[in-house]
Amino acid sequence: MNILLIDDHFCAREGVACLLKQIYPDVQVFEAESFTAGLAIAREQPLHLVLLDLQLPDRNGLDGLAELKRAFPDLCVVMFSGLDDRELVFKALRAGAMGFIVKTVSRQAFVDALRDVLAGKVYLPASAVGPQRTVASQVGHVTEIPKVSDPASLGLTAREFEVLTWLVQGIGNKQIARQLGIEEQTVRNHLRPIYQKFGVAKRTELLVKVFEQRIVFGKPGVGN
Repeated sequence: MNILLIDDHFCAREGVACLLKQIYPDVQVFEAESFTAGLAIAREQPLHLVLLDLQLPDRNGLDGLAELKRAFPDLCVVMFSGLDDRELVFKALRAGAMGFIVKTVSRQAFVDALRDVLAGKVYLPASAVGPQRTVASQVGHVTEIPKVSDPASLGLTAREFEVLTWLVQGIGNKQIARQLGIEEQTVRNHLRPIYQKFGVAKRTELLVKVFEQRIVFGKPGVGN
């Protein structure tokens, strides 16, 4: 497995590279201190994952992300930043990132994040997916956001609603199928109309839309 780290801080790169080699003994870690250097490596090496810093000396990380996705549409890119900002997270997802890892996370959280994205899941920090139960109104008071429990309120069938409730937990199709006791292909069949009803084309866009609309789900149920 080949992983590219693009970060202008030597200590950050060395620390992450060391951790990656502990987790994946057969990993080949490539390091770049600038976006230009990282892009050159991406053009020469087959990569499974890119960890891209948000603040680089020669390129804004989000601009770099967009450029990487244009050049390599199927490449898994995860933003790796010291900034923990909800809007930045969603901007990264809109630009094609498979996740956003904050540099202050614990070792275990970092390991879990890598495993998620390499398994095809989307990883989001707690600031993006944590409790979003209240919003300040224009007059300044705080209002409780009720959990959505009626599938019809979202234009979904009961099964589509179950699939979506599990999807926003960040798990992949195989795990959703296991939780609901259905085939993985059936999950994919349910996702197509969900995407259509939300006006999106892929999982990351759906997650962004759900969180932007502040749709709050209850605890997912287990299928029959």
